Amino acid sequence: MTSRPPLSGYLSSWDTSSKRTLREPQQISSFLLLLVACAVILGAVKLGVGTLGSPGPGFLPFLAALVLAISSGIYFLSVIFSKLKNKNRPAARLWAGTKWTKVLYLTIALSVYSACFEYLGFIICTFLLMTLMLIVMEVKHWYTVLASATLISVMSYLVFEKLLTIGFPAGLFGF
Repeated sequence: MTSRPPLSGYLSSWDTSSKRTLREPQQISSFLLLLVACAVILGAVKLGVGTLGSPGPGFLPFLAALVLAISSGIYFLSVIFSKLKNKNRPAARLWAGTKWTKVLYLTIALSVYSACFEYLGFIICTFLLMTLMLIVMEVKHWYTVLASATLISVMSYLVFEKLLTIGFPAGLFGF
């Protein structure tokens, strides 16, 4: 059996000039998102954006696509400029220290949130989601986690349900 050298040995001798770097897919995907956002903006304008006082059916898609276009455009330009700045930077350093388990936990939590939303209702689901998110973010004290999750849940309920009259499902306990 032959032993393999440690990963750091590979990274130190990694020549990025002849290999495809991680930034190329990011540049392509941000450009494609920019194109999608422009297409959605055009579709929303055709639907009718309306005004702030009387929004049309294309108002929210227009705003969402505008945010997507701005953020993907900024990211696209930042990738281009950072490419010029750091030509020989290894791609593996970009992912160093990434905590994938946190991303996985939050993805599962959001899936459970959307599945239980109708049954448990807005306040309970949002409280549980915010509690888990604060725990994953490693908030130190349990009373800070519970107080923050409660405050966020109640305030968002008051804003969306009472002030904006969105209308959430009543849930298990009727609120």
